[in-house]
Amino acid sequence: MNKHNEKPIMKDIDKIMQASSEEFSYIGERLRQIRDELIEKSSGNKRDSEFSRKNMAERFGIDYYTLTNVERGTFSYTSIKLVLYYYMLGYNMAWILTPDNEFIPKHNIGENVVYQTDVQEEYRELESDIVEALMKFKKKI
Repeated sequence: MNKHNEKPIMKDIDKIMQASSEEFSYIGERLRQIRDELIEKSSGNKRDSEFSRKNMAERFGIDYYTLTNVERGTFSYTSIKLVLYYYMLGYNMAWILTPDNEFIPKHNIGENVVYQTDVQEEYRELESDIVEALMKFKKKI
């Protein structure tokens, strides 16, 4: 991303609490990236894919333009529904929601591969520890 398009990174809870909805527009961009990726994986055809905007809007019972606006950065309850839907398809919610996601994996590999509850919990802890260590490392560079 070039300097002109960079979004301010929210670093502490006070900044997050005071942030405007525009500062969360990156979430819509990421939701669109995921939908585009799912189109490529399924059929590659934007019109016929089950992940086309038209089909997704119908699946969620929303207007086509509502989905368009969410993907352009308008944050709403539809955004949350999409985040949860993509989570169920194996995408990492932290990758979608965290402003600075450079060291966060896009996919929840552990949750797709491992189905035992106790192992999943341990994997989440490990994943959290790794993300925390990477964030500390990034601050030092």
